[in-house]
Amino acid sequence: MTETVGSALRQIRKGRGESIVEVAKATHTSPASFTKWENDQTIPSERSIRKLAEYYNTDPINILALAYPDKYASQKEAQVDLSDRNVIRVEDLLSDKCVLTYNNDVLAQSKKDLVASFTAGLIIGSTASTEE
Repeated sequence: MTETVGSALRQIRKGRGESIVEVAKATHTSPASFTKWENDQTIPSERSIRKLAEYYNTDPINILALAYPDKYASQKEAQVDLSDRNVIRVEDLLSDKCVLTYNNDVLAQSKKDLVASFTAGLIIGSTASTEE
């Protein structure tokens, strides 16, 4: 399944634990527009994407390449060939249907939540540090 602009925006926002209203207010965007973007009903303008990327402290090219592939896809870093690898999506790993274990003991939900928060922080932090 191909990632869309809406799914990327939703993933970032939820990873930060923010509501649509909070992000919309912070970026001077209407909640209705943001909802349409996340539901892939409309595509945000390049200016809006840059504003969101600045707020999220991430590289705008990652989102711009999804929204405007003809214009920005070539600027995005080359993708790693995953055809011969076992791919585990972080989202799936931390879903309610997945059980995490350590030394053959099932982790409590509270520890799984900590793993999720830590992982989200690593991902967001690594995205921000590649820009510097």
